Amino acid sequence: MSEGTPSPPPSDNPYGAGSGQTPPPPPPYQPPTGGPGGYGASAPPPPPPGPLGSGGAYSPTDAFSYAWAKFKAKPGELLVPVLVVFVVIVVVEVIVSLLLGATLLGTHNCTRTIFGQSVETQCGPGFFVRALGYGVSSLLVSLIIQALGAGLIKNALNVADGKPASLGEIATWATNPRVITAALIVAVATAVGTVLCYLPGLVVGFLLNWTMFFVVDKGMEPVDAIKASVKFTTDHLGDTVVFYLLAIVVFIVGAILCLVGLLVAAPLVLIAAAFTFRKLQGEQVTPAA
Repeated sequence: MSEGTPSPPPSDNPYGAGSGQTPPPPPPYQPPTGGPGGYGASAPPPPPPGPLGSGGAYSPTDAFSYAWAKFKAKPGELLVPVLVVFVVIVVVEVIVSLLLGATLLGTHNCTRTIFGQSVETQCGPGFFVRALGYGVSSLLVSLIIQALGAGLIKNALNVADGKPASLGEIATWATNPRVITAALIVAVATAVGTVLCYLPGLVVGFLLNWTMFFVVDKGMEPVDAIKASVKFTTDHLGDTVVFYLLAIVVFIVGAILCLVGLLVAAPLVLIAAAFTFRKLQGEQVTPAA
């Protein structure tokens, strides 16, 4: 090689150029490790679960735990509307019973012949008239319960949304035309189902259980709300069945504890239902505490 000619760059082959040997492959990549906060720190631990109700999968038992936590926070605020509705329903039932007793179900003195002898006794309506009277009574009471219950449902939704419950919601929603129409349809459907050997009435009540939620919360027309309730129930059949059964258990326990127990059971079931309504639609609720 002549003087002044630049020498070739050194070969990358540690075995030398032209040696005929192939360099070994590089070692496999190893992820870096290290202490927290420095280069190569390990992955951070998953965040702790949020408070009950803020997110996550739905559970019927969580719904009642959530309701109990909310009730303990403001028992008076939730009990007053329920107590007012309870008193109104009792008064309506007494009035309806008195009216039926004076008309369809009234009795009068009469004379019957028994074994050839005349006997003074009380005569009243026949079987079908009695059935009609009790059916009318049940229909009217159910209609009142549905209409007044709309305000309680709105209060339960307000609680789930972090808003206060108020007595004013009762009068506001009980006089709403959509609420009255939906209440009438649900009451008639349930009454007809009850007449057909009672079990169909339970099925109808179960399927239409969420009708007033869609009317009050989504502003739906009655027929659309009924369809939405059936779809909501059937789309989440397992969860809604378990919730329905737990609600029955809560009311039974409340009935065993007499008036005070029922007054506590009602807001618990309503708030748990609001929780269920929100969560099964993928909507958020405020934390329980």
